[in-house]
Amino acid sequence: MAKTKNNPDVPVAEYESRYASYRKERNDEQKPENAKKTVLRFFALIKPQWFPMTLVVVSALGATASNLISPRFMQDLINLLQQLIEAYVDGGKPGTFAPFQDPTLRNSLIGLAVCYGLNGFFAFTQEFFSVGVSQKLVYGLRGQLNAKLSMLPLSYYDKQTKGQVISKMINDIDNVSSSLQASILTVVTSVLQVVISLVMMLSTGNYILTLAAIALVPVSGSISYLVSKKSKIWYRRYWNTMGDLNGHIEEMYAGHTIVRIFGHEKQSIAEFREITERLGHNSFVANMIAGILNPVLTLIKNLNYIAICLLGGYFYLGEAKLPGTFHGIGDISAFLSYSGYFSSPIINLSRIINSLQSSLASAERVFAVLDEEEITPDDLTNDGKEAVGGIEFKDVSFRYLEDVPLIEHLDLSAAPGSLTAIVGPTGAGKTTIVNLLMRFYDINGGHIYLDGTDIYTMSRNALRANFGMVLQDTWLFKGTVRENIRYGRADATDEEVEAAAKAAFIYDYIMTLPEGFETEINEDGTNMSQGQKQLLTIARALVANPKILILDEATSSVDTKTEQKIQSAMKELMKGRTSFVIAHRLSTIKNADNILVMKKGTIVEQGTHEQLLAADGFYALLYNSQYTDGIPPED
Repeated sequence: MAKTKNNPDVPVAEYESRYASYRKERNDEQKPENAKKTVLRFFALIKPQWFPMTLVVVSALGATASNLISPRFMQDLINLLQQLIEAYVDGGKPGTFAPFQDPTLRNSLIGLAVCYGLNGFFAFTQEFFSVGVSQKLVYGLRGQLNAKLSMLPLSYYDKQTKGQVISKMINDIDNVSSSLQASILTVVTSVLQVVISLVMMLSTGNYILTLAAIALVPVSGSISYLVSKKSKIWYRRYWNTMGDLNGHIEEMYAGHTIVRIFGHEKQSIAEFREITERLGHNSFVANMIAGILNPVLTLIKNLNYIAICLLGGYFYLGEAKLPGTFHGIGDISAFLSYSGYFSSPIINLSRIINSLQSSLASAERVFAVLDEEEITPDDLTNDGKEAVGGIEFKDVSFRYLEDVPLIEHLDLSAAPGSLTAIVGPTGAGKTTIVNLLMRFYDINGGHIYLDGTDIYTMSRNALRANFGMVLQDTWLFKGTVRENIRYGRADATDEEVEAAAKAAFIYDYIMTLPEGFETEINEDGTNMSQGQKQLLTIARALVANPKILILDEATSSVDTKTEQKIQSAMKELMKGRTSFVIAHRLSTIKNADNILVMKKGTIVEQGTHEQLLAADGFYALLYNSQYTDGIPPED
């Protein structure tokens, strides 16, 4: 196969080469994507959920406030206990401890009970509503991605492996879902807890100790920023490699028969091992870098805690009475609790840094798809017109890549009801013509007309409703035989489905199945032969009863006898329909009204079978080359 850039016969190979390089660059170490932009896009997605999100914030506020008020009541209890102990030491006899007789003790105990009860209630409410917000957000995101994938041009799928697309739809969104709920709870609670605990510390009047507690923030913030910046790179590598793994598994499973036939099991296993090792390495480095935060920040927190204890003790026992000096051990205990509440959110944020960075990396991959350029909008000017089947290409030019020409200034026409065959060597542009006619790709120049109407003034759905198509590569889904045939036209009756099966010479085989037309086909039709699957796809096209038929090597996987039967049936079925047949076996298109001979995106010859043979040109060379002795068989 040609591999040069200037050879227009292999545009897909060019795509694969270029985007393999693109994927390699994407895995190289580079500056992380804009996390701020990703977070802002999350907020835009959350905006429709403003009411439940408000309840989450209110619940978080209630849970945090009730939790931070409790040290005030505990402060009174400890101070009173301290007084009792000091009275015992000074007087030599124990004091009376009657909590429900002393108003201060009674109110403190009741206050603690109320605070703890409210904390539990608000914590449950916060969890309940945050789950709803998270799931609705992910549901909406997956819906957007699914809709987006249906609006992307085929050129997008040319440069993406199936595994990458599947990974973004399933793995990345699942990752966002699993970490988003925890992230929402932690971030909201942490912010509120830091603010309220700071206010409570300032309310004690101990400004020096408050500054000592605040000193934790810039140190921890700087470390967190540096670590998260580095871990983000490796999490992006991890999810890109996960896409490669999905692609490898999908390819090996779909082609497991070919892998075994050619004895490539060892190579497949080796490639799988290489990808999984790379995946494990990326995961290990990402988690190791992110995991540094927790022990480092815990150490800083503990050192800060010791400093506050020493300063607090100095202010309590020292002779100099500074503003906000502690008056009891309960005061010190309360301040230490507030300083702990102030610093613990920073540690909590470090604990979710793994999931948060991983979630952002996944979200960026999803948003990258959502930002892809969509197919051009439909023009509905000529929607609703019933087609007859006349096709005309006028001065059409097209290229898959900007610098690799394929089709230049192509002209062709097909009268309604005619049979047009398209032949030529591999990569000549035969299937490309069909892709352009169906608007799978947009042309770069010229016009394509259906019954004199420019197809770009019709919606894609209205245009494609006129076509029935059978490809060389069969596609069946998990469902009954009847459902697979009816896929061609959803409102087809059972009688029409069975008639299409008879016309495609698959009816007798279907009736030998355990449940006939209700027999369920495995995923990808693995419980049927390739020829049987080909016949089913032909039946699917027939039940659609289209104005235009496109057969791209439709009989390539059936035996010669069945092929002859299908050709006879097709001759009758094509009456009154415009038909395009792409064929490599030239003996099957001798009855075509017009044969287009293509070479490097250009029609080099056209005419009937007899005319082209008589011209003794490129078609005659192709026709005769299919027989070892160079002599065509007798009719």
